[in-house]
Amino acid sequence: MRPDEQSFYYESIFAGHMAEFIRYKRAQGLKYTAVPLSLRSFSRFIAAKGTGEMALSKNLIEEWCRLRANENKLTQRRRIVETTQFLKYLAEKGIPIYLPRTTRKPRSQQAFTPYIFSPDELHWFFQKCDQLTARAPSSMPTMLPLIFRVLYGCGLRISEVLNLKYSDVDLDAGHLVIRKAKFNKDRMVPLSESLLRLFHNYSATAHRSSTDNDEYFFAHKDSRPVKADNVYSWYRKVLWAVGISHGGRGNGPRLHDFRHTFSVYAMKSMTDNGMDIYCALPILSTYLGHASVSATGQYVRLTQDMFPEIVSKVSTIAAFVIPGGDMI
Repeated sequence: MRPDEQSFYYESIFAGHMAEFIRYKRAQGLKYTAVPLSLRSFSRFIAAKGTGEMALSKNLIEEWCRLRANENKLTQRRRIVETTQFLKYLAEKGIPIYLPRTTRKPRSQQAFTPYIFSPDELHWFFQKCDQLTARAPSSMPTMLPLIFRVLYGCGLRISEVLNLKYSDVDLDAGHLVIRKAKFNKDRMVPLSESLLRLFHNYSATAHRSSTDNDEYFFAHKDSRPVKADNVYSWYRKVLWAVGISHGGRGNGPRLHDFRHTFSVYAMKSMTDNGMDIYCALPILSTYLGHASVSATGQYVRLTQDMFPEIVSKVSTIAAFVIPGGDMI
C-alpha cells in the first residue's frame, strides 16, 4: 500500500477518511497522483485550525477556498475542485460538511476540434522525419521517425510510447503491451508489418548490447528516458519544415492529433469494409483504451465530416430499419 493511501500521510481528524478516499478512487482505476497532495495540504489546514469535530463549517471551507498570496486562479481552482471531490465523499457518508460553490474557469473553453492530417501531409511529414539530423551524441534523429510513426500507426498517446519498456515490445509476436495507461488500463496493441520492420531496424541499431527488460525502449544513449517536451519541440520543427501552420501550443496541430487522425482513418477503413459505423465504435474504443464508448463518439462526427459518403451509407440502412426512412 502506498504511503498516501495510509492515515499517517495526512493530519487532522479526517486523516483516515482521506486515506480511504484515495484507496477508493484508485480501486476504480484512477491514478490520482495530484489529489493526495491537495488533501495533505487541506488536512494540515484543518489541523492548524484545531478542528476536533467530525464536521466542516462554511466559514472554514470558505477560508480554505480563498485565493492565496502569489497563487494564480488556475491553481486555486484546481485546489478547490480536488478538495470538493473529497467533501462530496464525506457528504455521502453522512458527515456534515459545507460544499463550496463551483468556481468558473478563468477563461471560456470552446470545444476543441482535432486536426486531422491529410494523406499528403502525412507523406511529407514522415519523409521529412527521415531526413532529420542533429549534433552528436543526440539519438533523436534515429528515434523520432519511429516515435512519430507509432503515434499515427498505432494511435497511441505520447506518454504510452515513451513509457514503453524493452519487455513491452514483443518483436517476435509483433505487438506492444501498454501498461498502466490512462484510467490505469493495460492493453495489447498489434503492429502492422511495416511498423514491425521499423521496430526491428531501430532495435538492431539502438539495442546492440544486451538490454535490461526494465529499461525504456526509447532512451538516450546514456539511458535517460525521452521527455514529451523534447519530442514536441522536434515535432514543431518538422511541421514548420513541411509547411503545416501551427496555431501555438495547445491550439494544434498537437502530437495527440496523430491519435485522432489514426482513429478517423480506422473508422473510415472499417466502414469501407462493410461494417456499420456504430458497430465499429466499441471496437475502436477498446483498441484506444477509452473508459467508455462515449469517449470515442467524437470520431463518428469527425469521420462523417471528412467523408460524407459514410452518412449516405447510414441513411441507406435507416431506410430499411425505419418505415419511411428513405424519405428522411
